[in-house]
Amino acid sequence: MNSILIKSAKNFSLKENLVSQWADVALKKYNLSGYELSIVFVEPEKIRYLNQHYRNLDQATSVLTFFQGQATPEKTKWLGDIVICPQQAKEKNLSIKFLIDHGIRNLLSEISTAESC
Repeated sequence: MNSILIKSAKNFSLKENLVSQWADVALKKYNLSGYELSIVFVEPEKIRYLNQHYRNLDQATSVLTFFQGQATPEKTKWLGDIVICPQQAKEKNLSIKFLIDHGIRNLLSEISTAESC
């Protein structure tokens, strides 16, 4: 079973149960089970700060991902964090469901990179 932590969805009038369902469907789509994932919704200023700080890009974006890649045999595997800016998503005509799937794909590409090292 996957564990999905959602933060600040209500601030953007998003239903946490629906967000959780979209994330669970996407995780299952990629055959992921027993993973933890967090999804955080932020304002444009916050995602712009994160984009500048971590990617050296001084602009707001719709989604950022932060791979955690932590796992132990006794614990659930921690996949990472997906940070979504609903206002940027709306401006770019992207659905939250699409951005969750996109974020999970980004995290999966980090797993592939980590395993090849």
